[in-house]
Amino acid sequence: MSLSPGEDQHAGLDAGWVLPDPGPREAVCTRSILCRSFRRADGLLDIDGRFIDTRPFDYESEFRGPCKSGSALHHMQLRLTVDRTRHIVALVSAMPSTPYDTCPGVNPNFQRLVGLSLARGFRKALRERLGGVEGCTHITALLDTMAAAAVQTFASNAYAPRQPGQPEPVRIWKLDALIDTCHSYRSDGPVIQRMKSR
Repeated sequence: MSLSPGEDQHAGLDAGWVLPDPGPREAVCTRSILCRSFRRADGLLDIDGRFIDTRPFDYESEFRGPCKSGSALHHMQLRLTVDRTRHIVALVSAMPSTPYDTCPGVNPNFQRLVGLSLARGFRKALRERLGGVEGCTHITALLDTMAAAAVQTFASNAYAPRQPGQPEPVRIWKLDALIDTCHSYRSDGPVIQRMKSR
């Protein structure tokens, strides 16, 4: 898959950090959760998510044997296909690398999410369907992030250029739903005041 404009900012581990320089330290683990969203020709939206954990040293796993530096301890992927109402209409999953060979056996359970809305209540419904031994903690973490990314997916889709015949974008939030949800959206702040004056 090729990179879209701007995605190189997400690829470089050492690029883009503006935190203060740390003291002496050595790396022990890198976790990345990446979400990419696409508008399909049929008007549906795909959200691809990937969860990866790596260790920067060789180690011995009781279940996998010798593991090379940089190899993925966890590598899970999901594709959610979402309709204009933010409901999951299809889901594809893969687990290229797992700590145990039993992990991929949970893949069929993820189909229980088809039909769910990614809007309010998704986290609760996710845990009801895939809690405990019915799911995977890493896939749950990935799905939490993908549900949050869905909000930005719909917002970004509203700004994306449209081809002739493509439907108008869906606006998924109302101003009242934003008020007092974060520092910049405080009811007496300049952002909300400007939005109200439109």
